Amino acid sequence: MLALGLVLTACGTADAGDAGGSLSVSVAEPESGTTVTVPFTVEIDSSVPLGPSESGLHHVHVWFDGQENDYLIVESETVDITELATGAHTMHVSLRNANHSAAGAETEIPITVGDAGGGGGATSDAPDPTSDAPDLPPPGY
Repeated sequence: MLALGLVLTACGTADAGDAGGSLSVSVAEPESGTTVTVPFTVEIDSSVPLGPSESGLHHVHVWFDGQENDYLIVESETVDITELATGAHTMHVSLRNANHSAAGAETEIPITVGDAGGGGGATSDAPDPTSDAPDLPPPGY
């Protein structure tokens, strides 16, 4: 009975950063397969608190399209992506220890970046509702 108590105590005090721990990371937003426009916010769910490396807490590396050496360091649950080309991409999220080594929890999702302009410079004959200029009749009226 005593041995069982020691095993339970040891399991209850295991550090979440141990290799035997149950670490996980996932992307809450955007959803897998979603079309987004830049800028967009990535919301990360982690089984451990995220924070600055100097604090000893875990953080996340985020990269796109297999470019593992071109990553963003994320020390909170959200990050704004401000630059990413239009088209299909794979976003990779990797939970990291304070020393930047892999913690063993990773995920990736497909996303598509759409054209924020919706028409790529298309013009319209309709008056601009935000303009302060008076509406004038077309020439030759």
